[in-house]
Amino acid sequence: MPSRIEESIPSFPDDVPTANIYTVDFDRLKDGDPEEARKVYEASRGYGFFYLSNTHVDYDFMFDLANETFKLPLDEKMKYEMGNTGRYFGYKMSGSNYVDSKGTPDQSEFYNVSKDDVMGNGQYKEHPLEHPSTIERRRGELEGFMSSAHRVVLVVLKVLSEQLGLGPDVLPDLHKLDRVGGDQARVTHAPPVSADTITLGEHTDFGSVTVLFNQLGGLQVINPESKNYKYVKPQPGCAIINLGDALVKLVGGRLYSGVHRVVGPPGEQAQSPRHSVVYFARPNGDVKLKSRLDPDDGEEAMTADDWIAQRAKLRRTANYQGADTYHASRGTEHTKDSGKPKLDKPAQEAEAM
Repeated sequence: MPSRIEESIPSFPDDVPTANIYTVDFDRLKDGDPEEARKVYEASRGYGFFYLSNTHVDYDFMFDLANETFKLPLDEKMKYEMGNTGRYFGYKMSGSNYVDSKGTPDQSEFYNVSKDDVMGNGQYKEHPLEHPSTIERRRGELEGFMSSAHRVVLVVLKVLSEQLGLGPDVLPDLHKLDRVGGDQARVTHAPPVSADTITLGEHTDFGSVTVLFNQLGGLQVINPESKNYKYVKPQPGCAIINLGDALVKLVGGRLYSGVHRVVGPPGEQAQSPRHSVVYFARPNGDVKLKSRLDPDDGEEAMTADDWIAQRAKLRRTANYQGADTYHASRGTEHTKDSGKPKLDKPAQEAEAM
């Protein structure tokens, strides 16, 4: 069912090529439907993206939060700036990350809210982070959003854990809601730009599972076989789910963290500012990013906390030192040996469902 926000935006054009990715029904997936589980597994070995309907996540208020927060004066938002040292909660202004090997500044701003801060996990119970009033007054709603989005993540992880032969609890147990980690909610804003303008550069996500709610087009994913980019058309009432590099590491490369970027929306949508709402689920902070399928592979593994800090620092314009920095910032799918998942047979492009 379309949200209140989705009903008020220009239509996505019909003549734009789009990625054919599966649509999965969350209710049926949660109830153990084998066909829905198969689609999740196949999508996770192909594009690394799929639509998820019937999530029961209340996200409309997050677009209101985004509108109000990004309309604040820049000097007010900069009081909560996340900085260049790997801290990844707070405000990121437009231009403080870069989008290509030339170091071209990005054209989007976002605000990250820590799951642990909202839930009162660890040190945050006694020392919560400070936020603008537009966020502070919605802590209760944010807790509901994060809890429901995290439930979605745990179901996806359970299905993948079972499909990989690990047992249902192995991957979910590395992503506990009440344990400290790098999970966060994000709201983003980009001004109206042309469809050939990159607002967020090519990358793979560095967490485990991303839950995205967007209003306008702009997200593009790369076909893992042809290497061509195609838009992911927003589907009313659906979240867009994708996998990240931390999960790929935890399963020894058996799944795929899809390469993607964000450009200006197509058609009439290009005349509108673009907002999105995201929940990033990451392994608990002390989890070693080592394959649970190949535990004796000898790989030296860093913790999830260290991994997040490393990736966050590399994306900052202030830390840009040339093309090598850019290539290192994009994710494990760009390294020499990990461009494709380790499969028994090549991943095929999913049929639209």
